Amino acid sequence: MRYLIALVCTALLNSTALADGTPEATLDRYLAVLTGQDLTGISTLMDSSSMKSLKKSMDESIAYQANFGEYGLQRRVFGKKVSMSEVTKTPAEVYLKALAGEILKAARSQHLTVTDREIIGKIQENDNLVHIVARLKMVQDDHQGTDILVYTLVKENDEWKLKFPATIKQMLTVIESTARQRR
Repeated sequence: MRYLIALVCTALLNSTALADGTPEATLDRYLAVLTGQDLTGISTLMDSSSMKSLKKSMDESIAYQANFGEYGLQRRVFGKKVSMSEVTKTPAEVYLKALAGEILKAARSQHLTVTDREIIGKIQENDNLVHIVARLKMVQDDHQGTDILVYTLVKENDEWKLKFPATIKQMLTVIESTARQRR
């Protein structure tokens, strides 16, 4: 009986993942970025507070480096040294695409590919906050593996948006700390 209930719950969860306007649909679009490695529209899936935080952190890190004559972060994002006025005008979407691009590039260089994804659970804290547990199946060369991750989504203007996933948060933390290291 328990197996039948689990099967029905899984089927219901997977069918709602296809319905627009659900947190599962937003997460499914994000996970499609991982499996398809196409960054188009990734910024539209993220919540505004994460994007504002990204903009602030990147602008400050770039400015901090520039104050000491270092332009490595600028070159990573823009491909060249740019003026601080250009940095100030740069939208968070550019930074997100650069970071996500680096994450995907690193995965490709390690021959790591997300081959499948499955939403396996959901914790609805309130009408505007949900945590979704997903299983990612990956292949690296001849090795297969899985990873279980928790994604947090918030409702903004009647749309579900993703809080930055752990990989993006970790990369931003590394950038912030290394930007402040004097060479």
